[in-house]
Amino acid sequence: MRTVLITGGSFNIGLALVEAYLAQGWRVINVDKHSPDRVIKGEYHYVHGDLNDIEKLSTVFATAKANTKQIDALIHNAVFNTKTTLKTLDEAVLDESYRVNIKAPLLLTKWFAEQYLGDHGRIIHVTSTRAYMSEKDTLPYTMSKGAMAALTHALAITLADKHITVNAVAPGWIAHDNERLRLIDHRFHPSGRVGTSDDVVRACLYLTEKGNNFVNATTLVVDGGVTKKMIYPE
Repeated sequence: MRTVLITGGSFNIGLALVEAYLAQGWRVINVDKHSPDRVIKGEYHYVHGDLNDIEKLSTVFATAKANTKQIDALIHNAVFNTKTTLKTLDEAVLDESYRVNIKAPLLLTKWFAEQYLGDHGRIIHVTSTRAYMSEKDTLPYTMSKGAMAALTHALAITLADKHITVNAVAPGWIAHDNERLRLIDHRFHPSGRVGTSDDVVRACLYLTEKGNNFVNATTLVVDGGVTKKMIYPE
């Protein structure tokens, strides 16, 4: 049985990933500072961990690793995201964005690679189309997602000898529970609809397939075509 460690697996995209990998027969370890609000059955293990608390992160990883002989895949889904204007931007927000979105994933990757001895290692960064296009007052988030996109190909080259591929999935607009959507929201997308967590899940499942080792060091954009759409003023 293959094991996947998913950060931020208690809500939204993360929870959808947890349930999908369990359904595919994986052992799943969810590292999150909050536990899911429902019972999850199967080979599932919840490990409490706050990625902002870097000093305790090695202990969190060791606790996660104790649940399995080897972790075969690592999906970085947890994120720190807050809107802030340039005027109100402070170092505390910048530091937390860096720790949760960049430093913690890199350290977890280091420890994952050190324990991995197989031939089908997989790492996925859940980034965002914000790495390529911007929304006002999202500076720390956009900056960190851009850095994660660069980190993806850097790690893929670094870990090539370990038989570990590193890719990213960049979602666009993904609707979450109880989000009110209008017809115009769906029509804005060339695919004709706003995205769902399942769209991100399918991309991750594809990237973690055992035979899929030729897709490497790349970012799979899951946005219904929006980032390729030329938009003119009305």
